[in-house]
Amino acid sequence: MSRTEKVKTALLSIEREGIKELVNYMEEVGFFTSPGSTKFHGNYEGGLVDHCINLYNLFKQLCLQYNLNVNKETMLICAFGHDLCKAGAYINNGNRIQWNKEHPSGHAKLSLGRIKQFITLTDEEEGIIKYHMGMYGTHEFMNLSNWRVGKGEYSLQELSNYWNNNKVSKLFYFCDDTVSQFKDIKK
Repeated sequence: MSRTEKVKTALLSIEREGIKELVNYMEEVGFFTSPGSTKFHGNYEGGLVDHCINLYNLFKQLCLQYNLNVNKETMLICAFGHDLCKAGAYINNGNRIQWNKEHPSGHAKLSLGRIKQFITLTDEEEGIIKYHMGMYGTHEFMNLSNWRVGKGEYSLQELSNYWNNNKVSKLFYFCDDTVSQFKDIKK
């Protein structure tokens, strides 16, 4: 069974109304073949799904190691939904991966909007996905950064408050950042 089929089977095991439609949507927008970025993690065809698989595996491992009560559905939805915004976001022009100028902008909010068209998220799932970028998704970071354009999706204070009360969300960010830096390298 291919990695795509394994991921689809895992997602379809979720007992939630609309999950089949969400998986069909993921297929339609190119989730399983899209790169994960232009030059960072997963910057190759299929890099997005590889990133999500790596993230899921590390997140699951650490949740078990730390005896966190995170159900498998939540782990799957967050790992494979957090970057749904990137499906179709990048194109290969033959020489390199570049931004698809016709793709809508946004990150966590775009991912959440796409997911919530099909399934209802728990508050925990919504928070994990919303804050998965950590400081990189803050207004403050975007204002200071020379390499990114945008306004950010939340304040540093909002992130700090959320993480102080939702340790699983902070762990998810750590897992996302870790696999992005050390595992999802260009093949």
